Amino acid sequence: MNKFEAMKAEKDGLDIWPALLEYAAADTPVEEIGEDDLNRMKWFGVFHRPQRPGTFMMRLRVPGGVLTSRQLETVAEVARAYGHETIDLTTRQALQLRDLRLPDIPAVIMRLEGVGLSARQTGLDNVRNFIGCPLAGIDGMELFDSTLLVQALTEAHRAAGKSLSNLPRKLNVSVAGCRDDCGHAQTQDIGFVPATAEADGRRVAGFNVLVGGALGGTSPRLATPLDVFLRPGEVVRFFIALAEVFRDNGPREVRTRARLKWLVAEWGEERLRTEVEARLGFALMRAGMDERLQVAGDHLGIHPQRQPGLNYIGVHVPVGRATADDLEELARLATEYGRGEVRLTVDQNVVVPHVADAALSGFLGEPLLARLRPNPPAVWRNLVACTGNDYCHYSLIDTKTHAFNLATELERKGIQVPKGTRIHMSGCVHACGKHHIGDIGLQGANIRLGDRVEEAVTVYAGGRLGEEARLAAKVLDSVHVADLPVLVEALVRQRFQQTVPLSVMRLLEHTNTLEPVG
Repeated sequence: MNKFEAMKAEKDGLDIWPALLEYAAADTPVEEIGEDDLNRMKWFGVFHRPQRPGTFMMRLRVPGGVLTSRQLETVAEVARAYGHETIDLTTRQALQLRDLRLPDIPAVIMRLEGVGLSARQTGLDNVRNFIGCPLAGIDGMELFDSTLLVQALTEAHRAAGKSLSNLPRKLNVSVAGCRDDCGHAQTQDIGFVPATAEADGRRVAGFNVLVGGALGGTSPRLATPLDVFLRPGEVVRFFIALAEVFRDNGPREVRTRARLKWLVAEWGEERLRTEVEARLGFALMRAGMDERLQVAGDHLGIHPQRQPGLNYIGVHVPVGRATADDLEELARLATEYGRGEVRLTVDQNVVVPHVADAALSGFLGEPLLARLRPNPPAVWRNLVACTGNDYCHYSLIDTKTHAFNLATELERKGIQVPKGTRIHMSGCVHACGKHHIGDIGLQGANIRLGDRVEEAVTVYAGGRLGEEARLAAKVLDSVHVADLPVLVEALVRQRFQQTVPLSVMRLLEHTNTLEPVG
């Protein structure tokens, strides 16, 4: 039994709450808490950051990425009052607060729950934030609005309590009724994708199911069809049954082989489907017609909604890092020009819906939009970066800074990146930046230069989702982060079938002589 399974067997993560309150009240030094209880705190979204001793990160659950202005204001107020005033937008449509102190954690949680936000079960072996389409209910092309379904899944998971608080590893789930695969279902443990099927003598809308996707670790895998069609009213029951099958049968001995993808690999889709049917007590329909048309765009810019006279505006948050001031201003704009609602995207950006035609010019004239641009150059549009080593102890490099500097330099040089080109940067093998699905994927690494260890990247290329989905292939090791602008320029030139300068070719040759660390 590995140490995490021993920790969970001794005490369920949800049982840490009374001890967490005691630790906070006593301002207990981290070194006196013990590793097991520090890990159990992750069941309440509280993560100690060893690289910033004595400080904690808190990850918030934002079902489908939908927030009210009041919720966004509260997050900003909490970040300013208790934290670093820095908030990260994640690739799961969630928010992360930084540099919290242990004595303040109970007050932060209560203040957030007062406006309907929760950090519960956002870490370790739990079901993470349910991803939805940020355009649910406003996209004129969607099959149906999945907003209520995302909320129902979230509520059902919370109601399950301890019955789903001890999984072999985490479960990532997406559900979307749109035709653009906004939830990146092929990267999820469980992906519900829009479909239609013949039932009861008529054509009905629902979901096909994909299973076993996961990008982290050394064996990334895209999700595969389970050959199941679900009516919307069956989704919650199906999810609970599949989660229970994973809980009871998923491998637990080796952490690196404990995700759902390994159970799918061992059993195959047919046996997994049969086991779920046994839990449900009825046979499931076979997969219907997949109604996805394309992989979603970046949702940036001004677009008409299905509601006449209304628009949604997607604004770009550079590398997904915002300040308390940014969130307060976004909340104000959503209230003043919209209906007090904002939506987060998996590309770490923000959508403000329900802006009337007559209000567009006023919205676009707001000072905030000079920095959070609705239409940034292409190099910024699909640039994704994980937290990085300034806050995450797994990351080998400062991803946010390097990604920001990369895009800034390419924009300064006027490098024409094709629209839709995805540049994804992860700090380590956990792949929180989803580098395996990028046109250009960058994974943090370290190299040795003489007696120094410096930051570098391993380079991947050619990843994509959709009908011809494939994981990116590794093309280079040990590229120093200082060389990233030149490297990416070369890859862009190659995509355009342009000549790569000799200086760049020499750089690429040089990288093969550098010594990786670890």
